[in-house]
Amino acid sequence: MKRSIMEAFSFTGMASPTGRNEPRRHGASSHPLSPSVASTSSTSAVASCSSASGPPLDRAASSSTARDSSRHLALSQFNDIFKCTICFGHLEDPHLCPQCSKLYCYECITEWLDSGSSQCCPNCKTSLRHEQLVKVRWFEDVQKLQQDLRTLGEGVSDNDDSATDSELCPLHRKVVNFYCSTCKTCVCEVCATEIVAGSHQNHSFKTLHVTYEQHAELLENELERVEHHRDRLSLLHHKIGRNIELIGTVKSVKQKELEAIMASALRSLDRQEEEKLSKLCVHQCTLMRQIEDIDMKLQAMRFEMSLCSKPQLIRMKSEIVDTCNAIRSHPIKDFKQIRVPASLKIEIPDFFETGVFVVQNFSTFDDNKVIYSNEFSDCQGRTWRIMAWCVISEDHFGIYLELVSGRPCWMECTFQLIHLNPEKTISKTIRQYFDRTPQKGWGLRDFVTLKTILDEDYVRVNDSLELLYNIRPCKPVESQQPLEDDESLSDSN
Repeated sequence: MKRSIMEAFSFTGMASPTGRNEPRRHGASSHPLSPSVASTSSTSAVASCSSASGPPLDRAASSSTARDSSRHLALSQFNDIFKCTICFGHLEDPHLCPQCSKLYCYECITEWLDSGSSQCCPNCKTSLRHEQLVKVRWFEDVQKLQQDLRTLGEGVSDNDDSATDSELCPLHRKVVNFYCSTCKTCVCEVCATEIVAGSHQNHSFKTLHVTYEQHAELLENELERVEHHRDRLSLLHHKIGRNIELIGTVKSVKQKELEAIMASALRSLDRQEEEKLSKLCVHQCTLMRQIEDIDMKLQAMRFEMSLCSKPQLIRMKSEIVDTCNAIRSHPIKDFKQIRVPASLKIEIPDFFETGVFVVQNFSTFDDNKVIYSNEFSDCQGRTWRIMAWCVISEDHFGIYLELVSGRPCWMECTFQLIHLNPEKTISKTIRQYFDRTPQKGWGLRDFVTLKTILDEDYVRVNDSLELLYNIRPCKPVESQQPLEDDESLSDSN
């Protein structure tokens, strides 16, 4: 349903045009079309537009009441001229007759011509077909002019009671409705039209609502720039917060490593103590048996001597002496021979080199995309780097460890794909022999599928992946012995 012209351009105190609320009636028999209604020519319409669109400053000498009456009259002429003579409503998608230039709503004139009762213009009665209708392309400009007049009429109204002090001119107590571009201040119509004693003579003016829209747009752009600046600060704050969390994660991993090292060192101390005490206990047991045997022999000899008479004791002398000599003939080991050093070593395994490799801009990766981490050193001075590799065609995301410099060695490598939910963190460990010649088995080609990364939300809000790595030297794996030893490889390099 089309809005009427009064619904689109409504002014206080204006009389409604006759028939504006009547329903549309199509067909020659029911339409009250008369020559008086359709007698206005396009020439008068242009003339009326010109008179209504003249600048308000040209009527500066007239009184406020006269100015309001002129505006109301001009707007009323607009309402009468630019209306459809079929529905008597506001024109929508206006088209004109090429003969008489009369304006009609496209819907109205289409229904008129399709009704079958007449195939001619309602005004000039000339034969008319759909394809002969001319679209009025300048009508939007006329609508804009009507809106400007409406705004101007509202701005210069004497309804000062509803305006705040900031909206009133301090000199004339009128609503400010102009902007002086020369003075860069808002003024009322009296300030702008005072010719003799006015302080704004020969100044440039704009209507207040136009200036307001320009300033509002400028300020909105400035606020958007501030919001963009704030968003950058927020992103930086988020990155710092995530960096703090990652440091906490690495600390937790290193704390567990220290606990494991402490437990291993304590087990080593227990093992060394047990080995040394077992040796000493063997010597202790041997000596205790010898002591017990001597005690028994001494006790037996003393008991026999206590029971013998003097003659018998003299006769037993040689036997007792031989027994004592036999006991003393067993050599006693020097303590230096059986002594075990009272020293224990704290055996600490090689520390892991731990860090986080952040893979940036993950969504932009192409097939066979390779990205490297920063180089880092292990506890023995070797230099390493991590490599991430996307194989989109095979749905693989691989992680590799590469020896940059240093002697080849066996390494234990643990990689973790960090998730906000610790239970979803993916962790895999390999033990490989590494030299500076890339081989098939020097990493995890199928560490995780790309589908899993995307479906399980491993990608951060900043489009990154976080990979935690732990590497340290380890003992060779018997089933994977290298073809050449470390020395030969070192010499060849």
